[in-house]
Amino acid sequence: MPHTFHQLYYHFAWDTHSRDSLIDRAWRPELLAIINDEVKQRGGWPIRHNAMPDHVHLLVRLRPNAVVSEFIGEVKGATAFRTNRELKPRFRLKWQEGYGVVTLRKEELEKVSRYIDNQEDHHRKGRLSTVLELIETDEDDWPEGARRSKAP
Repeated sequence: MPHTFHQLYYHFAWDTHSRDSLIDRAWRPELLAIINDEVKQRGGWPIRHNAMPDHVHLLVRLRPNAVVSEFIGEVKGATAFRTNRELKPRFRLKWQEGYGVVTLRKEELEKVSRYIDNQEDHHRKGRLSTVLELIETDEDDWPEGARRSKAP
């Protein structure tokens, strides 16, 4: 699709299994490098990422032919596999099922990037974005009669 204009930006967030504090500050930079690599291997362009002990944020640009659920499922799976094999964490890294995702306009990238960069500060001060931290919800904002499929 060389002549297709697109600006497709996604913010993903996902939790560790049971939201346990499995991500150790000592190997977090290596985890983020693995995420970066896995995003690139799947045709994505990583913009920002960060991890707290119990969850990850990823801001990425994807091509129009990307299947969002497949992309993030593969990134999560490969990241956990490589982290456990290469970094050998004290506790096996396992992700919780599902993820949160929102689409963004190009004009929002700087603000969301700052939010991701300052995760520790936001969590310490309790100043969290309701939308960007949302991973699971019981709310159903789909139009009446629209079918929903469960994310991987």
